[in-house]
Amino acid sequence: MFRREAPQRKMMVTKGGPENVEVDESLNALERARHFGNSKLSLQRLVYVNELVDCAHEIGYDATVVHLLPLVQKLSTDSEVLVRQSLLGHFGDLAGFLIQSHPEIGYQKVVDELLPVISALLMEKQGEVRQSAADALTTLASHLRPGDRGDQVLMTVISLSHRDDDEDAKSMAVQLLNGLAEALGKDLCQQFVGVQLVALSQDPAVRVRKATAPNFTEVSRVVGEEYAVRRLLPAFQTLVRDQHWGVKKAAAESLVGFAMSLKAEQRQEAFVPMMEALLGDPSRWVRMAAVQQLGYFIACLEEGDRVPPEMLSQYIEIVEQAKSNPDTAEISYHAAYTFAAVAKTMGKAHWPELQTPFMTLCRDAQLKTRKAMAASAHVVAQAVGPELAELEVVPQYEVLLQDSSQEVRLAALRNVACVLRASPRDVPQRSVAKALQGSMAGKAENWRSRHLVASQLGAICQALGALPGLGTGQAGDGTLSPVGGGNGPDTGPREQPAHAKDIVWKVIVPIFLQLCGDGVAEVRDEAARATAKVLRAAASEMFADPGAGTGEGSGGLSLQRLPPQMACFVRHIKAFATGRCFRSRMAYIRMCDSIVRETPAQIFTDFFLWPLVRLTADPVKNVRLCWAATMVPHIRKGGRLGQIAALIAAACRMSKGENGDEEVKRVLSSAQFAELPDSRDAGQLELDFEETDACDVLANEGGTGDSSEHSDVGVEEPEEDCMEASASLPAGGRRARNEEAVVAVPATASSVAPAPHPLSATSPLGDSTGSSSEELPFHPPPRAAAVATVVLQAESPSPVPASSGASASSSSTSPVAGRAPPVSSAAWPATMPRSPQQRAADLISPTAAPARDLLEDSLVEQCEIDRDMDAAFVDRRLLHETTAEELEMEAHADLGIAATGSLPPAAGSTSEAAS
Repeated sequence: MFRREAPQRKMMVTKGGPENVEVDESLNALERARHFGNSKLSLQRLVYVNELVDCAHEIGYDATVVHLLPLVQKLSTDSEVLVRQSLLGHFGDLAGFLIQSHPEIGYQKVVDELLPVISALLMEKQGEVRQSAADALTTLASHLRPGDRGDQVLMTVISLSHRDDDEDAKSMAVQLLNGLAEALGKDLCQQFVGVQLVALSQDPAVRVRKATAPNFTEVSRVVGEEYAVRRLLPAFQTLVRDQHWGVKKAAAESLVGFAMSLKAEQRQEAFVPMMEALLGDPSRWVRMAAVQQLGYFIACLEEGDRVPPEMLSQYIEIVEQAKSNPDTAEISYHAAYTFAAVAKTMGKAHWPELQTPFMTLCRDAQLKTRKAMAASAHVVAQAVGPELAELEVVPQYEVLLQDSSQEVRLAALRNVACVLRASPRDVPQRSVAKALQGSMAGKAENWRSRHLVASQLGAICQALGALPGLGTGQAGDGTLSPVGGGNGPDTGPREQPAHAKDIVWKVIVPIFLQLCGDGVAEVRDEAARATAKVLRAAASEMFADPGAGTGEGSGGLSLQRLPPQMACFVRHIKAFATGRCFRSRMAYIRMCDSIVRETPAQIFTDFFLWPLVRLTADPVKNVRLCWAATMVPHIRKGGRLGQIAALIAAACRMSKGENGDEEVKRVLSSAQFAELPDSRDAGQLELDFEETDACDVLANEGGTGDSSEHSDVGVEEPEEDCMEASASLPAGGRRARNEEAVVAVPATASSVAPAPHPLSATSPLGDSTGSSSEELPFHPPPRAAAVATVVLQAESPSPVPASSGASASSSSTSPVAGRAPPVSSAAWPATMPRSPQQRAADLISPTAAPARDLLEDSLVEQCEIDRDMDAAFVDRRLLHETTAEELEMEAHADLGIAATGSLPPAAGSTSEAAS
């Protein structure tokens, strides 16, 4: 607890004057302490004081008692105030070291040598030294045993309070009584502290009575409610009626704290008359102090029935007066800071009276007033109910979300999810969504604003999923239930799920994809953490029956079975794994981490497994290191993916690699993995790593990239889209492996300008509900440049015998025999996106064709590829299999020549015929 590392050696060289001193660096810690502690230069003595605790840890307990404690006694009477003040600041750590080193003897040293020093310095005339001594005594009391707290600490404070000739000593004693109340305990407080506090509240000196008023709170909590009402409350009432305005002002500022130490039932009868008296006091300073505390006092009453109507009317009048009087800016800030608590206390019934002050404070010219209202608007919405929140609170909240001040916008952005929960209807939620998009469009240049939005994505999805009538609603553990995906009947109306999901597709999904590709690493990482929640809210059909499938990587679902809109969203997520920039691929790894942690394992293995496996062979070292650090907790024994052979094999391959990844090997060597099964799948996995069936990546963009990870400057980062070009390919054709056309279309600055791009309002979801939804424009922030990379996957017809003349002639013109050439850019669909805005629009466009993903079909095509390679490379097969197949081929060849005189079919065709 009190452990200190060895101090770094410092060399103090003083120049000028008759006492020039050069410190020898060869001195050990004890010699340095003697040199500095006995120096004639106050600066060097101050250096010794600052190194006191570190030196004690270095030289040990015995040397500290013998050599350092005498120096402490000497320096406690130093002529320099700063030396004595700094020495007291290290007493707590020094006492902790002595007690920890020797619990009995060291503790006695603290009581016998350190406590007397503090008691002596409490009598100092210098206020700074006296305050430091009071703080040191409070700290030291926590190290002492209960018996010594009363004998040593309490008696010191009581003797200090009896110094009639020193008002400062009495004021310090009052402060110590309140600060030491918890350490002294209930019995000592009732017997001594409470009595002494009441006596000091009646002291003839104004300074003492003024110092007594703020120090009732902690003592009242410790002594109990009955003692506080019987002894302390009358003394405080005497201070409220004091003749001096300074005492009454101090009582007004501490009234709420004292009231909070009692039960709510006791507050109205005891404190309402005192607050009314302070609000009507003849002194302007007393009234101003009471007015600033009025909102806090109304909130502490906790129920609207306990608040007098005159007090609420005075609070409303104060807000209106502050609007017309610029000199009362501090009052308007306190009113704004407490408005949400006042609205919660008064309830929905008193909202007609609070409506005008609410609008006034939201439009206040003072920045900190609007910031306070933006930070508490969600509490007001919860207090007034959904109907009034839609009509009164949400419009003002939209204005605050788009405020000209960044501080106000940040305060409002922190509570978007809470506002959505408080106003679950269609219209207010769409309004909040539009305001959120507006805040992201032109006012999110600061990366902290985007980071805050990214941190809100998960909570916003949960708020939309927790709406009434949303299927099974929200689970008790905080996870979202499937929307429309459960087997049980839905409860509640269907309109709310429709509009909530529509908001997710039109607002949340575009913002999520935009932030996952942000130029700042912190923003990308925070957005990636929300992947699972966004996926649940947008593609709930994926969670319909995650346990239906059997076998690794197959949970009973596929992209072909998902609706086109959701399948496209999944492909957009997987496109990060094949991004040309290494940062996109690292973002995909963190997305998978979120999916693994918060979704069923089948969701990950069905849709996102193989792109993640292939990233273990990424050409960029940062990506491989990110993979190892992120996925090791999941694939080790006992992890959620501890039985996935593909991931274990990939991790083992990385740990045994010879590419110089020492950091990767160090991370993987500390984990224990399950043993790999000796099966054909492991062999196929090894083969799969040797082939490239994903989009090309740029190995030269590794390291730290073209710019810093935390830079906010736009960098040319390609955007990739995996779209289907099936309309231009032969019907019924089979996709060829490892053949794709990568076409990079550079986008000018105008193509990525922040001009609004309206998202389609005629999404499949909107058509299913039959309700017309308002278009929500998507405004991405401006970037320096962008490249839209479109990956078109080519398809090839099924293999045919070599004797077919037509197919033989066609295959002779292809780069690979029996496979179709890459599709040119002329075969692009008319709606192919060229910018991030169009990519976001494709997610909800009903015309977007469902694309088959090459990564998802790799397992299905593996057998076909193996047959082709077996036919080309005989040595790849086992000896007995090779011999058997060659004999079978020779027999078929002899029969074919004898019967028809034609050439025998290929081995792959024979296998197909046999199957």
